[in-house]
Amino acid sequence: MKVEFMTKEKDDNLIYVSASTDTMQAGFPELTADDWILVFLLANQKSEIRGKLMFVKELFIASNEIEQVSEDLKRVFKFYPGHYGPYSDVFENSLRKLEMSGAIVTREEIIDNKTRTIFEITDKGVKHIENTYERLPEIVKRRVSKLKRCADQLGYIGILKHVYTHYPEYAVRSRI
Repeated sequence: MKVEFMTKEKDDNLIYVSASTDTMQAGFPELTADDWILVFLLANQKSEIRGKLMFVKELFIASNEIEQVSEDLKRVFKFYPGHYGPYSDVFENSLRKLEMSGAIVTREEIIDNKTRTIFEITDKGVKHIENTYERLPEIVKRRVSKLKRCADQLGYIGILKHVYTHYPEYAVRSRI
């Protein structure tokens, strides 16, 4: 089975992030919610994630569209239909814990006339996750990085459209 996540580049060319039915490699580390959050922040050359909604949607999309990590992400985050599509209380609790520990930093920024929280990994967070990250299969690291790039290109509205179109069962309680 092959699943594709599609986005447009600036020049209107389509990008596909594909996941095949390859099985998880032996030695795949067992990750906690904290670990997954740090993995996502470390991926794509430590690029920041712009907004809580964007962050949780990236994790959700990965849990459905990157075969190698799908079941682990679903088990860890326990996504449910929230007011803005799929959400996870586990995600929220881990964010607070990681910020309090100094593994991540946040800042507020005005984006499209709305205040959004920007998330970045710190040196402390990198030290905490780097050994685990190195043990991840290369294909997982590449696909998480590509998913982050694609989500950035789609933007806030695009990521919502993708999730609401492909996973309507998670939009049943949505306010938008």
